[in-house]
Amino acid sequence: MPASEAAPTFELLSGGTVAFERIVRRIDEASRTVMLRCFEWRDDETGNLIGEALLRAADRGVKVTIFKDRVGMCYEHLEASKQSFFHKQVGPEAWLQARFLMVVYGRWGSLHQQPNPVADALLTHPNVTVLRDQKRFDHAKLYVIDNEIVILGGMGIGDDFRHTNVDFMVEISGAGAAARLEDRYEGRVTFDPNRSFDYLLHGFQGSGPPATLAADRLALIAGVRKRLTIEMAYLGDRACTEALVAAVERGVRVTLLTAARANVLGDLNLATCAEILRRTGSPSNLRIVLHPRMVHGKAMVGDGAWVDLGSTNFTTLSHASYEELDLFLRDADFAAQVEAAIEGDIRAGTPAQLPLRYRWLHAAVERIAMAIHGRH
Repeated sequence: MPASEAAPTFELLSGGTVAFERIVRRIDEASRTVMLRCFEWRDDETGNLIGEALLRAADRGVKVTIFKDRVGMCYEHLEASKQSFFHKQVGPEAWLQARFLMVVYGRWGSLHQQPNPVADALLTHPNVTVLRDQKRFDHAKLYVIDNEIVILGGMGIGDDFRHTNVDFMVEISGAGAAARLEDRYEGRVTFDPNRSFDYLLHGFQGSGPPATLAADRLALIAGVRKRLTIEMAYLGDRACTEALVAAVERGVRVTLLTAARANVLGDLNLATCAEILRRTGSPSNLRIVLHPRMVHGKAMVGDGAWVDLGSTNFTTLSHASYEELDLFLRDADFAAQVEAAIEGDIRAGTPAQLPLRYRWLHAAVERIAMAIHGRH
């Protein structure tokens, strides 16, 4: 970074109310471009809030580009409002996938979709490009405003993300934050853990060398010496489980917060927690806490020195199948903020102890469902 260039700024947006207020404000302030990537976009109050903000931007001449993944439509039909913002047509493949998930999770969604005039207006606006028909397996949650401000994290677009889930976003501005992100997406540069900040990326679209997000994250965990604080939506990747067990066994103080009952992969999550407790002997340097609300955040803090925060879960879907995006930041002050936020969430939770109640057959089925869902 040139000496004359201001250092980037990083602001933690903890909770959906704060995050969506900031996202709408930044869209309303945009003067040239808005680009967003989204896995889930529900047709509900929050979905329309974002849609209307984008329409206002387009009406004043801002060029809006929306990457909306078709894979996420299954979860839009299954959960919350059960209405997809953009994916109103349910073809045979989507019907089968949605029905499969409904059977696995015992929840019956809706394949009858109501029209949405805001979505229709975006699809036909001359300043808006909507890419929604491909299965990009793009799980990133990303907003780039005027190629200057980057907002990323774990929140999809919907009332549950805004009002219910425990989750994070982060705003990054200044010092080429957007330019570095573009370089990472295009494969022109690789992840550099020695930088003050970078982006952990798992993607298939760039023209450069393949990203190594899983290996990079595992290396970060392996390098922790004193404490590792984690808030994680979904578990089940065996390599991540091994890394956490190894951290506990070498004396690292490991804290893991997840949901008492996740919206999906709930039994696999609990089975993974039980395995970690059992294999380590539940020592005093291991703390697993189960939150009564849906924990949808994906954040790690290592030794109070670095933060990994974004869209990437501890699952094979995130590490092998989906496109994912995290911020990696070496900053003790920001690390302290994220740790404090996780500790605040922990206060509402209950410590996990053996025996943990879960359905082992359901956990096995969820692992199979994850493998099927992640096939390209």
